[in-house]
Amino acid sequence: MNQLENKSGIFIGSGVAAGIVASICCVGPLVLTLLGVSGAATLARLDVLRWPMIIAVIALFSIAGVSLYRKRRSCEPGSLCADPRKFRMMITAYWIGLALAIVGITSPYWVVWLFD
Repeated sequence: MNQLENKSGIFIGSGVAAGIVASICCVGPLVLTLLGVSGAATLARLDVLRWPMIIAVIALFSIAGVSLYRKRRSCEPGSLCADPRKFRMMITAYWIGLALAIVGITSPYWVVWLFD
């Protein structure tokens, strides 16, 4: 499981990317319209990707969370738990990435409220 622990950054980055893709259908047209780009409403067709990306966010952050927070019997050299500074950085990246993904996933609800 040491290899999975060291790949937590890949899971976190992929989860953030999936959160961004999940929000493109709703935030993308708004941003492009505010920038004056015409035809931005065509991004609304990407709503089909929304639920698969939400499922991907949940799966990726679950794997990353389990690999970071599971109890270890021993701390092998080269693993994240061996270097407390790296471990704290990865935990911080996990929570910031999760917050960004949640903002992306919930964007259809707060964008409407914010610009109504």
